[in-house]
Amino acid sequence: MITLALDTSHKYLVVALIDDNDQLIDGISQLCPKKQSEYIMVEIDRLCKKNNVKPFDIGRVVITKGPGSYTGVRIAMTVAKVICALRNIPLYTLNTIEFLADDNCLVLIDARSHRAYYGKFMNGELIGEVAVDDLDAINDIRDDLPIIGDGSLLNEADNYPNLAQKFIQHRNKWHLEDNVHTVVPLYLKDASSYMVKK
Repeated sequence: MITLALDTSHKYLVVALIDDNDQLIDGISQLCPKKQSEYIMVEIDRLCKKNNVKPFDIGRVVITKGPGSYTGVRIAMTVAKVICALRNIPLYTLNTIEFLADDNCLVLIDARSHRAYYGKFMNGELIGEVAVDDLDAINDIRDDLPIIGDGSLLNEADNYPNLAQKFIQHRNKWHLEDNVHTVVPLYLKDASSYMVKK
């Protein structure tokens, strides 16, 4: 059974094919901010054809559910829900911050307006909760941990290592959804704060 894994919750498009031994068959991590919707189906089709994977070989889908870009999170979620509903196959979700994490790190994703979604990890475990806060407040609690994600928010290099492999790294955090139709994105701020103010 092949697993199709998708992430569009930040500035990368991630598409991965995983075999039934939880080994990565193939995957892409493509930097394409605000263009994931244009490329997601193209890349799924390209990867499947390249690896001789037919549509009916896909037995489950796993996606990141947020937090992240308001529109971005919904792109992979919509594609996954259509595939899973039409094929009657299971859908798994994964928190985006946990998806990006390493053993000891601070994960940061831009939330705009001098804020970020973040999570602190020690020995692979989330310390506290995934949250959104002001960048200065996040920097105060960082404890010199290396940054995964949008490091440029705190004047460091952005760091998005091997995103396709991350789905396998965090296999134990996949959550099986009971009903594909009721899956919704995880947002940590209300929708009105995403809207452009005139």
